[in-house]
Amino acid sequence: MQINDFIGKKVWYDNHSGFVFGETEEHGSQMLLEVRGWGSIQNLFKDDKGNIDEKKAALFQDKVGEFIAAAIQEKMERENGR
Repeated sequence: MQINDFIGKKVWYDNHSGFVFGETEEHGSQMLLEVRGWGSIQNLFKDDKGNIDEKKAALFQDKVGEFIAAAIQEKMERENGR
């Protein structure tokens, strides 16, 4: 078994669950990883009074998940010669 076979041909981030999924023809969709880091991310979006802008923090966490999924997808395509 190769890593590319396990991950599949398509990788995406689901912003509702916070999971990155891979998809294979044989097994369909499967969760590969969960995007975490909320403890750190929320602290990036505090105002001068220490209030957290949770909407901005959540959007940033989604961007991190999308970045990771896109990076995996790009590597898979590069290695598979697509």
